[in-house]
Amino acid sequence: MRPAPFSTVTASKRARWAITIGATVVSTYALDALATVAGLLLVRSQVFRGLELGPVLLLLAATYVLWGVGLRANLTANLTLLEQTGTSTNALSKAAYDLARRATSSQRRLRLAAGIGYVGTELAKEVPYYVGAFGVAIASDAISSNEALVFLAGTNLGAAAYEYGLARLTRVVLRHSQETSPAPRRERRDPGRRHPRRSIPTHMPPQAPSPMLLGTRCDGKRFGAETHVPFPRDEQALIELDLND
Repeated sequence: MRPAPFSTVTASKRARWAITIGATVVSTYALDALATVAGLLLVRSQVFRGLELGPVLLLLAATYVLWGVGLRANLTANLTLLEQTGTSTNALSKAAYDLARRATSSQRRLRLAAGIGYVGTELAKEVPYYVGAFGVAIASDAISSNEALVFLAGTNLGAAAYEYGLARLTRVVLRHSQETSPAPRRERRDPGRRHPRRSIPTHMPPQAPSPMLLGTRCDGKRFGAETHVPFPRDEQALIELDLND
């Protein structure tokens, strides 16, 4: 099998990177929009209005747990996507994966590098929410610090839902691509082409007669049985066994 030309390999790498960058941009904007809307809706619902700082912090911690569950599901799906297609919904994760592949072939280290890049990107996305929420709370009296924390809790809920939904979508796409991928083609026999046939021998070479195993019973009569022990062809093996006590 001839190796693929360098131009084909380069084009394939560029296509994977183009898909990855496009998916990263789309997923970033979709995540930001969903998380922001969820945070605003939670603040405007006034469900947690009047709570003290302690319960609000517990609420925020609980939403981070949910966000972590969704993030883990999407991280697993992203690793599978990287290993099967070479693309990702996170450009930094793919970059870390490709760099690690140049240094090691360990699957564990490759997955670790991709995971660090993915989680690092998602944590960095949290910074604008904190800056925006507490910046507004400090600069104006429109919202309080507790409402800023509730807003962050809402963004975590929206991010958790997005991460889990993206993980499910990634698995569905991978499963569909595997089901619709063409099966390996089998080699067909050309009826017009002569194929070598295995010759069947019509003449069997002569074989030596089977030796006889003879014995003498107590009454003096002999008995015998044909054996299948190989003996030289030009010898007649006859074994006499005396079974008398």
